[in-house]
Amino acid sequence: MRKRDRLFQPFFRGAALPNRDGLGLGLFIASEIAKAHGGKLEVSSNTEETCFTFRMPMHNPS
Repeated sequence: MRKRDRLFQPFFRGAALPNRDGLGLGLFIASEIAKAHGGKLEVSSNTEETCFTFRMPMHNPS
């Protein structure tokens, strides 16, 4: 599994800044909230930037 695929898994922390504070739960929690409302959290990246997109439907898909 690629690092990018693991970003939304609980307790995953990247190796770039291993000594930073945090538990590795923020993206997981945001992703779960999006899913609970019928949305999703996505990531795209290139050599210059990383972009997170939070998508939500205009209405709740019941």
